[in-house]
Amino acid sequence: MDDALEDAAFLANSENRVAVLELLVEAPRSHDEIRDRIGASRVTTARILRELEARNWIARSGQECTATPTGEWVCDKFTRLGDEMEAERRLREPLQWLPSDLLTFDVRRLRDAELIVLEESDATAIIRRILEFRRSGDQIRGVTRVVAPVFIENDWKSTVHGNTHLDMVITPDVLDTIRTHSTSAKQLHEMLDETNVHVSVFEDIPISVGIVDSAVGIDLTDEQGVVKGGFVTEDQAVYEWAVDLFETCRDEARPVDPDEVTTDHSIGVNPARSRERDGPVS
Repeated sequence: MDDALEDAAFLANSENRVAVLELLVEAPRSHDEIRDRIGASRVTTARILRELEARNWIARSGQECTATPTGEWVCDKFTRLGDEMEAERRLREPLQWLPSDLLTFDVRRLRDAELIVLEESDATAIIRRILEFRRSGDQIRGVTRVVAPVFIENDWKSTVHGNTHLDMVITPDVLDTIRTHSTSAKQLHEMLDETNVHVSVFEDIPISVGIVDSAVGIDLTDEQGVVKGGFVTEDQAVYEWAVDLFETCRDEARPVDPDEVTTDHSIGVNPARSRERDGPVS
């Protein structure tokens, strides 16, 4: 095992060695062409070629160098490892914001997901992406612990004045927040009178997840409940996980009656001071 790690480190510690091996896997090349392509000195190029040849990863005939079958094998696996480590590095911090006990799918399923990150320079960017996500299909399902008037208004337009089917499970806190905002309360009341809208309440929603047609959006929050961003993916395993979470919560939830949403005592509130912070997929 030590020898194998030594060979892996041999490549990992030099971008030029990897570049030379990749060039020769593509096609046979001369010493001078390799030197020009990697931008190294003649001495450095010669040394790298000797080291690769000593491991039987390349073969040389005069000035021409060619990758051997074992060299092609090593290059393929090393490149794949590099790709995997690059994907892991991209997901490393975001995955810390997902409760590990909830993830019943392989986290590698998120490697190609769109990663939405809250940007300090443009705080509204994440809101725009949420709205774009929610408008991208004809059916919206999900569970949410967060709310903002702009999202209620968006859903009101797409359901009362459109043909979108909405089926959401919300927490009691979210319902209370809507009821204390006069416009949102009025809009939700009108939505609940529509046959294409179903909203229910459940206390123990562990994470905000939205499903728009076959796409899934996952809310990312830190330990203090501050929104950090979100994932959007169409991976089948993640979709099945999201549907299972939604259906489990909905089966335990109670429907919201339109009479529960009244504007008689509603007052306008600043959405930034709502009980929960805005989330990327709710």
